[in-house]
This record gives sequence, C-alpha cells and structure tokens, in this order.
Amino acid sequence: MERYFIVTEESSLHKDWFEYKENRSRVRELVHEFNQANNIESESYFVTDTAFYIVPTDKDKETFGRVLGLPINDGLQKFKGNSKVAKAWVKTLKEAGIRIKHKPRLIFYISPEGGRYRSRLFEIDGIVYCSIDPCQEKTPHGFKEIKASEFFKTIEDAEKATA
Repeated sequence: MERYFIVTEESSLHKDWFEYKENRSRVRELVHEFNQANNIESESYFVTDTAFYIVPTDKDKETFGRVLGLPINDGLQKFKGNSKVAKAWVKTLKEAGIRIKHKPRLIFYISPEGGRYRSRLFEIDGIVYCSIDPCQEKTPHGFKEIKASEFFKTIEDAEKATA
C-alpha cells in the first residue's frame, strides 16, 4: 500500500535532502565555470567525482571528438579518463573541496531490508514530501503521514503556480 508523508526536521532525510540540493547547486555553478574554462559548449552534462559526461554539440564533437567515449543514454559521452578534460575535472572538484552528492534514496530511511518499491521525493516551498509503495505499517521517525488527496493537491497547486 502506498503511503504519503511530509518529512520533518526530525528525520535525517530532511537534512540530507537540503545538503543534496545545496551540493547540486554548487556543482551546477562549478560545471558552468569549468565548461567556460575548457571551451565546452554543451549545457547538458552528468558528473561524478571521477568522470565528466556531456551531450556534445557539433562544435564539441569537432573539438573533443578524439577524447569522448561512445554515446550512452540520451547521447551522453564520457571524456576518456586519461584526457586533459577528465583530469582537469577531478582536479577542479578537489580544489573546490566538493564531492558529488546523489539524491537521497528514500528506502534507506524507511526500510532497513530494502527490496522492490516505488517512491517519490521532492520539495515544494521548503517542505519535503515523499511517497513510497509498498510501505511498512510503522511510520518512520520524523515522517508525518498525510492523505493521498493532500499529497496530490499539493503537487497540482505547485504545477499551476509554475504554469
């Protein structure tokens, strides 16, 4: 059975969510600066602590074609690990004192066993919401259960406000 929650400050997920968002913002700024410094035109990217991927523009293909790997998901191409760009990315992260954080995985905050599940995790106006299916009967510490209707109304209202 799917259950719906507001994640309160009492849950470590709340803190982890906002740390992830802050990290994502810092990484986005760093990538923008990195792209400018390395003449990378693409604005579509994926990064890890040890790898830099872009969806190359025609100019990027011309400039970096020899150091880009084969396309993977959605046209992403990884800079080869021994390329100047890949090494510069690792160095840039280290100098900035940044490690890439990934979106918190809701299951780790709810069920110690893991397993198959579907979940949503997002924030609207500073409030962290989540849903999980299936969900154990006991409400996790720091989670406030809400009705499905409240959960979906919140989403609808937020979509209307941005439309």
